[in-house]
Amino acid sequence: MQIVLKICIILSLCVSTLSLAQTDKSYIEKGQFSLGVRSTTSLFGHDDVEGLGSGGQFRLQFFDFLSTEFFADWITIDLNGAGTRKDAHIGWSMLFYPKTFGRIQPYLIAGHCFDYAEVTPISTAYIDRSGEEIARWSSAVQAGLGTHLFLSNRMNLSFAAQYMLHVGQHLDYELMQAGDTYYLNTTPSAGSNGSETEGHLLLTLSLNYRIADLW
Repeated sequence: MQIVLKICIILSLCVSTLSLAQTDKSYIEKGQFSLGVRSTTSLFGHDDVEGLGSGGQFRLQFFDFLSTEFFADWITIDLNGAGTRKDAHIGWSMLFYPKTFGRIQPYLIAGHCFDYAEVTPISTAYIDRSGEEIARWSSAVQAGLGTHLFLSNRMNLSFAAQYMLHVGQHLDYELMQAGDTYYLNTTPSAGSNGSETEGHLLLTLSLNYRIADLW
């Protein structure tokens, strides 16, 4: 994630001095196709620990007021040294622009994705816990707010905050504290695993470049 953030900062500094002179085309128009890299932070999850990840996306603008975004994320969460949780998101979103504001363009965002989650307890030299790994597939819906910062008429930084709600079988585990250490229990209680909802807040920063005007 740090590498993606550094790339975003370096590229934004390089193009910011050139962006003021580029006014030959509107920032948002139908038919635009762009590619981007993204860095994602997951907050307020199962154990109130942060997850950091990175990924990619592409956008296709169907109308001046409506765009689509197709994305993939890989997020890793350190469960306080007792294990790791990994989440993969593959999905799409709709970006709605209620009004055009120029270089700073706010938008509403909502969509759907498929999610793969995996929780792995940490093994030691004396205890092999690899057989206690648990995983599941689910689907999710997400919605929130975002904004574009146009560095030029082709490049923008985008920030979005979305709440993602997973629907389906949740991962049943407990992160227990004993003094200064933590223990990850992936078989906490019989019968507690089932179809439930599980949600978390996603913060996404992306750098996007328009590579084509398709129509």
